[in-house]
Amino acid sequence: MQSTKLVETWGCIDLVALEQNVLHIEGWVGSIKGESVDGFIVCCGGKEFIEFELTKGIFRPDVKAAFPNLDCNEHARFNIRVPLNQEEHKQVQNSLLSLTPLVGNYQGYTLLNIIEPSIPLPSQENSHLVGGNFLRVAFEFLGHLVNRAGLQRTDKVLDVGCGTGRIAYALTYYLSPVAGYEGFDIVEQLVQWAQQTITPRFPNFNFRKVDIYNQYYNPNGTQRAAEFIFPYEDEYFDFVFLTSVFTHMQAQEVYHYLDEIHRVLKPGGRCLCTSFLLNEQSERLIAVGKSSQNLVYELKECFTNNPEVPESVIGYQESLLLQWMMDYGLTVQAKYYGCWCGRDEFTSYQDILVLKKESVGRMRDEG
Repeated sequence: MQSTKLVETWGCIDLVALEQNVLHIEGWVGSIKGESVDGFIVCCGGKEFIEFELTKGIFRPDVKAAFPNLDCNEHARFNIRVPLNQEEHKQVQNSLLSLTPLVGNYQGYTLLNIIEPSIPLPSQENSHLVGGNFLRVAFEFLGHLVNRAGLQRTDKVLDVGCGTGRIAYALTYYLSPVAGYEGFDIVEQLVQWAQQTITPRFPNFNFRKVDIYNQYYNPNGTQRAAEFIFPYEDEYFDFVFLTSVFTHMQAQEVYHYLDEIHRVLKPGGRCLCTSFLLNEQSERLIAVGKSSQNLVYELKECFTNNPEVPESVIGYQESLLLQWMMDYGLTVQAKYYGCWCGRDEFTSYQDILVLKKESVGRMRDEG
């Protein structure tokens, strides 16, 4: 069977609405190399829809302002109208919407969103505690997990620092019933919301609160992160992800978490993590005041923007962090830089690393 040819694209679904048996979809998309996006594969409710109206090349200045280096950025917006019969209207409610851009003979990265979700959303307070924009970020990262890290529908998944279950929320629409999700976090009110809202609807999604000390998030915690053993068996998970976790941890804690990630991953398992990577470009942008994070205060093997409460934001020298990952048996498969430091070309806000477990972790053997 011939594999699908892929081309890198950027994009987002901004609006999804069902009105009078018509599914309305609005968003933007562009090819990194400037090729024209010819159309989309539209799927929702377990069905591909062939008949739809597509208006593309819509002029708007907002995409150009956010992505100045994206070719044809002023004309990247699109509008799709999918006519539905009564049965299809019911079928697509509370379902995952996927749009796959078509660029010549290639397919771009699939854009994901949800149609009239039935799962309640967290309160504004809980959403704010994990950074806001709950649904947008949830489905953005589902896209990264699928498109960039190869998450499969049947994978057993570990979410380190799960918060309210923001990404778990999106995963409920992607993972199959035979898959499994485990998440843990140090903020009790966030974990409780996920336990009360997601687990009763999806028994294969489990959340637990752990009492790990963190000066910023859990100053009364009783256990050191550098000594915390993930409460799971060896080689149990196909996939581990951490979003904005290493950005609040000091070096000794990161070493230990890398060791634990290696332990709980199956051989060949994958990991996606986000971080603030310090390199020549990001350091230059910090120096000229373009960065949102002023990571200039040096600690032991890391940098912070607040020496009084270092765990509020922490960054690492890229070469050093990647070496630690290799030392703990995790090879870097892909690297995607973020806009946090003010760069023009980026994938998300934080930098994203995709890792793969090798059969042996060298540091574990030495220790």
